[in-house]
Amino acid sequence: MTASPRTRANRAFVLRFVAGVALYAIGLGLAVAADGTAIPAWLPALLVLPAVALMAWANIEMYRSGDEFERRKIAEAILLAFVISVPLILAVGFLQFFLLPAMNWIFAFSILMLAWTVGTVVSAVRYR
Repeated sequence: MTASPRTRANRAFVLRFVAGVALYAIGLGLAVAADGTAIPAWLPALLVLPAVALMAWANIEMYRSGDEFERRKIAEAILLAFVISVPLILAVGFLQFFLLPAMNWIFAFSILMLAWTVGTVVSAVRYR
């Protein structure tokens, strides 16, 4: 029994994405372990670059493997994520000059990921 093209695309996506996440975690772990040694922390952190490339490749190929309807849903989710996250990130950055304490960059990344999740849910409900 052969797998459908959608199943093959999903498997390829999972394989690439999980490999990217694993490489990312290894790179960050090695960077933390290198702290306090003679090895500069940025050297093992270079593993993050191919990890990001693998995750981006996985997402691009998943997008390309979809039909027009799936691409439309993905594009709408990304658009909603952009529309939600950019004003919030800019507002937080602006308010840091006046009221808010300086926040870590991961805060902005968290806003973007949360907005992407909201966009995906809205797109899934809309096209149900």
